[in-house]
Amino acid sequence: MNAPLKLPAVKNQVSEAEWRTRVDLAACYRLIALYGWDDLIFTHISAKVPGTDFLINPTG
Repeated sequence: MNAPLKLPAVKNQVSEAEWRTRVDLAACYRLIALYGWDDLIFTHISAKVPGTDFLINPTG
């Protein structure tokens, strides 16, 4: 049996705008998977957050 992941929560460490962007980006990834588009080599989704940073899936 696999051990459960212990990922630190980031909600209290980011702004409300960044949290909303993270939630929206996660929803976008779920839709991509729902429609079976997540196996494509060119699947790339990222989102700009306030400031100079952006969010991207660590696997590409």
